[in-house]
Amino acid sequence: MRDLHPNLGAPSWGRRKAIYVSSLLATLIFAGGAAILVALKILPPTPTDVICSWVMLVVLFVPFLGLWDNPGETRSRVERWAEFGFVWLLVSGIAQTFWELPWFILDFTGIVHGITEEDTWLWIWWVYGGADTRYLTSNPTIAGLEFMAGFSGPFELLAWWMYTNGRSMKQKLTACWMALIIGVGLTYQTGVFFIAEWHLDWVNIQQGATGFWLKFVGLNLPWLFAPLIAMPGAMYELAHWYRVQGYEMALRTARDEAPQEALPDPLPDAL
Repeated sequence: MRDLHPNLGAPSWGRRKAIYVSSLLATLIFAGGAAILVALKILPPTPTDVICSWVMLVVLFVPFLGLWDNPGETRSRVERWAEFGFVWLLVSGIAQTFWELPWFILDFTGIVHGITEEDTWLWIWWVYGGADTRYLTSNPTIAGLEFMAGFSGPFELLAWWMYTNGRSMKQKLTACWMALIIGVGLTYQTGVFFIAEWHLDWVNIQQGATGFWLKFVGLNLPWLFAPLIAMPGAMYELAHWYRVQGYEMALRTARDEAPQEALPDPLPDAL
């Protein structure tokens, strides 16, 4: 039964792994590194913000490469969708944990209220907030959404770790359930995020076309598109693992109930 999807949950390799590692390095350089250099006034706040936003936009779509087979590789749909789903879970978890959760705390304490590009130590939140000004004015809708999204981040990272490092079926099932439940919640929240601003005719979006299309739309759209694959992928994988669990349980039951003489002789120890 396990042979139906022999590569399910296997580590990525080949060109996909190379791209994943490169994307992680790009995130460290263009998010973390740029934030430090801007804070130290080595780099200007803008156009550094635009350059980094383009790089982060590319990184956010990297999980879709999980659907792409390496040369000579043939994976099942469940295997491809599962890799996509858990790479996306990692990307989303990093964003929620290291950007949105700190933003909520800074908003709650009033530190990010009204910041500008001159507040270089808070530049990493101004990069987006300069376009979506709801993040600089303590908008109640955004505060509520980011409270929920931010605190989901560590659970996304925990689910990713359990899936990639877990060895038992229980850990795989738990990780899939966590990914599915969190994915449903974040998808719903992203819909509220866009519709709330649409209802106000985009009045809080600044910085022209760059602010609207690159930052507001581009950097948030993956949270609407990714679940279209990630959530069905989690469902398919859960169904597979439950079938495997049932099959193996039935084999154990049959083996326990079978007459001893009906069972094959054990192999010699030397084999």
